[in-house]
Amino acid sequence: MRRLIGPVLIGAGVFLIVAAALVRFYAVPTLTKVPSGYNSVTNLEATGAEIFNSDPEVLAPETHDLVITSNTREDADADAPDGVAVWVNATVVDKATGGNFQKTTERVAFDDSSGAGVDCDSCDTWIAASDGETVEEVPTTFEGQIYKFPFNTQKKSYDVWDGSVGEAVPATYEGEDKVNGLDVYKFVQVIEPTIIEQRDIPGSVFGSDEPTVTADMSYAMTRTFYVEPVTGAPVHRVDDRVQELVYDGVRVPAFVGNVHYTDAQVDENVSDVETRAKLLGGARLLYPLLAALLGVLMLGLGLVLNRRFADDSTEVDQEDRPLVTA
Repeated sequence: MRRLIGPVLIGAGVFLIVAAALVRFYAVPTLTKVPSGYNSVTNLEATGAEIFNSDPEVLAPETHDLVITSNTREDADADAPDGVAVWVNATVVDKATGGNFQKTTERVAFDDSSGAGVDCDSCDTWIAASDGETVEEVPTTFEGQIYKFPFNTQKKSYDVWDGSVGEAVPATYEGEDKVNGLDVYKFVQVIEPTIIEQRDIPGSVFGSDEPTVTADMSYAMTRTFYVEPVTGAPVHRVDDRVQELVYDGVRVPAFVGNVHYTDAQVDENVSDVETRAKLLGGARLLYPLLAALLGVLMLGLGLVLNRRFADDSTEVDQEDRPLVTA
């Protein structure tokens, strides 16, 4: 029975060494991709935001608390190449007292590991635009980080997509921070006031006697991301938005406010990401290292025991052999 110990240890040691290699070079690449079948709802809010009421009977900015729901799901049937994910996002902005203010929809193709947008002709990527009567899907090539930062996020600047300006704008690394006790990296994206479109607006909105004037839509944003670096997932986001209609020096709020994840959403994000970060962080180094070390020890011990039992067997054979043969 003792003779079985060595082979068992050798077998277990080889198994652990192979398992360590599989975890490091197969499991980790699999884990560092966005999950298939993704379908998630993110809840945001804004307190005391100024939004423009376009009702012909009003035509003036109002102050409202806003409830914002962002639904993101994978289009599993998309004609996307390997390594590319296609997600559809619909964001609805409602007044807390009732009534819709805004809705946007986009279809995005991005690298399923880095999280950066890709140019994919077969993926049919677009942003839905409305002229007030009809909705048109405008073909769009997305660039920069879209929904998340890369797995193993680094302490450097990343270009992050902004749908209002229609391009990626740098988000600079601002240091380490904590969200609900979770270690995160803080990134800040600053978009200076930019004219993103022009609209024909009744002159009375700006105190003009003209029946209709062409006003600029000015947009500025300071967006702060709190990113768990192992997974690249933002656990919190704060948008300080200043969007105004501008004509002849008069500025009228169109959408001005602080938009951020709800407290409940942050709690949920931290709980989810904390578990995944520990699993992925361990799989990247700790788990394969421990398995490899234990495997080498068991393999070495098994070889030593095998040799020892073999030597004992030889000595026994020699002791049993007669000194003189007939």
